[in-house]
Amino acid sequence: MTSTTPDSLSAELPAPPRQADVFEAPADKVEILDYYPTLRETLGEAWRSRTILLQLSITAVTAYFRKYRLGPTWLILQTFMGLIGYTLIFGGGVFNVRAPNGMPYFLFTMVGMMGWSLFQSTLQIGARSFLRLRSLVRDIHVPLILVPIAGSAQAIMRFALYLIAYVIAVVYYWAAQGRIYAQLQIKYLALSVLGLFLCAMLAWGISMWTAPLTAHTRDVRMVLKYIIPFWMFVTPVLYPIEHLQGKTRLVAELNPLSSPVEMAKVGLIGAGSVRLYAAIWSIGLIAAVFASGVWFMNRFGQRVVGLTSDLDDDDEDALI
Repeated sequence: MTSTTPDSLSAELPAPPRQADVFEAPADKVEILDYYPTLRETLGEAWRSRTILLQLSITAVTAYFRKYRLGPTWLILQTFMGLIGYTLIFGGGVFNVRAPNGMPYFLFTMVGMMGWSLFQSTLQIGARSFLRLRSLVRDIHVPLILVPIAGSAQAIMRFALYLIAYVIAVVYYWAAQGRIYAQLQIKYLALSVLGLFLCAMLAWGISMWTAPLTAHTRDVRMVLKYIIPFWMFVTPVLYPIEHLQGKTRLVAELNPLSSPVEMAKVGLIGAGSVRLYAAIWSIGLIAAVFASGVWFMNRFGQRVVGLTSDLDDDDEDALI
């Protein structure tokens, strides 16, 4: 019986490879580059991640309602108290604005407020979307352009309240006066849908600029707080645009929100005026704002937000 000594084992084992043989090829250099997707790539990624949008929207709405004991009741009260107040001031004894075609001023204002409220609420809430959704965005990969869109879920709810109230008002005036203040043709309804979508699209485009900046500094919210009321009164929400003439009408039509609001009026109640050049101007400018917002979000959004902001969404004007 032969025994194997450690010396004989070491003699049988192959010699370990020389270090020069292992690292004879130089390692490739790794270069880290910033990735800036194109507009098409960004929209494609957002579409593929569209299932996340519902979760983000529910989270945003839930975070809002948890702040108040009455929950959605405040949203309902503020929506209709504002509508009643505008009706009494502008359609009552103060300014006595007359709606076209003899329709009730309350109904005229309600349709104008549909488009305006969709824009205003989407813009204001979208600006705070990174503050409300920052914990969720940290946990899962979300295309950043979806964050302001999901943050506007509350604005969609407010728009739904206006739409329900509009249907009830149309039925009421039909029963009381025997007249239907509504457009029932598909082409007019499609025009109103286009106008309302343009209102939301403009707000989304601006929010893609303001949402990251708001997470970085509160000053952006203060700027919006003072600009938005002025913007409302230069938009034909509470008065017919036909009352404006000459240069005043031209200035109103340079407002990119005027034509979309007028589209909603024409498509729903047959009142309003949309000139072709004004509509083309609005559509082109809104598309440019949206595209520039996507560019800003892609290039600076992650860097500006940092997803580590310690600011709280404790603003007292959350119901605006």
